[in-house]
This record gives sequence, structure tokens and C-alpha cells, in this order.
Amino acid sequence: MDEDIELAIESADGVIDCRLEPKRNEDTDELYYSVTILYPDMVSGFFRSEIYCYDLVRVGGSHVFDSAVEEKIKALEGKLGEAVRKAR
Repeated sequence: MDEDIELAIESADGVIDCRLEPKRNEDTDELYYSVTILYPDMVSGFFRSEIYCYDLVRVGGSHVFDSAVEEKIKALEGKLGEAVRKAR
């Protein structure tokens, strides 16, 4: 099985830390990635991270989130898919 992928993505909000953990669908034996995203946020002058967890699946030739996500997270989909392609 593939190894975990970790990357940092620069954004206007700060550095977004991402970790993609490969998994196998028990029913179809297809590979997908469990994605954890630490999105920077400032509250009352203090930095903290918003934590998001989604699955990234392959549909056709692209990797996409398997559920509805916020727009700022949806914008990361292409970069996460690119990281998966480079790691393979």
C-alpha cells in the first residue's frame, strides 16, 4: 500500500497543512485517501487551526472529495490530486 503524503500549501490565509492517508475500500478494493486538513484561522488575535477530515476518491481521471465541502476546502482539491499523482 502507498505511504502517507504530507504537504503544506501556501494560501492568503496562511500555510495549510495536509495529510493524505491511503486506504482500501473493502467492497471494491479501490484505493482512496483519508485527508486531514489543518486550515489556519485567527480568532481574537490568536492563530488556531480549523480541522477538516474528508475522503478523496478517484473519479475518472481526477481525485475529488466524496462529499460536499466548504469552498475554501474545495479549492484545494486540485493540489491534493496533483500530490497523489506525483507520489504514485
